[in-house]
Amino acid sequence: MEKQAQNIQDSFLNNARKEKSLVAIYLLSGVKLSGRIKSFDKYSLVLETNNQDQLIFKHAISTVVTGRMPSHSVHAPLAAGAHVPGAAPAAAVVGNHAPGHAAPGQASPGQASPGQASPGQAEG
Repeated sequence: MEKQAQNIQDSFLNNARKEKSLVAIYLLSGVKLSGRIKSFDKYSLVLETNNQDQLIFKHAISTVVTGRMPSHSVHAPLAAGAHVPGAAPAAAVVGNHAPGHAAPGQASPGQASPGQASPGQAEG
């Protein structure tokens, strides 16, 4: 199954690279980086920002958000789950989340999300 997940990731990143789409990359630390994907491999990607290249390790990435829809989906009929104009841009989760670390806006294991009781804490 890891092979299929890698193909989805490769397809998403390669499409953003070929179309030179502006992307926002959110790191696990919550930092947001913006630019264009210049290249990528199994473990890292190169992001070009203001004519400067940054090497970003995928294990540090939480989310990649593209700034525009792929050009082929504009003319295709909408399928189940397809992007609707005016909706949020496409996003993909890229890195592996280390145990005990959550993506920004998510509770870590053992932490309660807002409105949830922590393990061992009675709801009242």
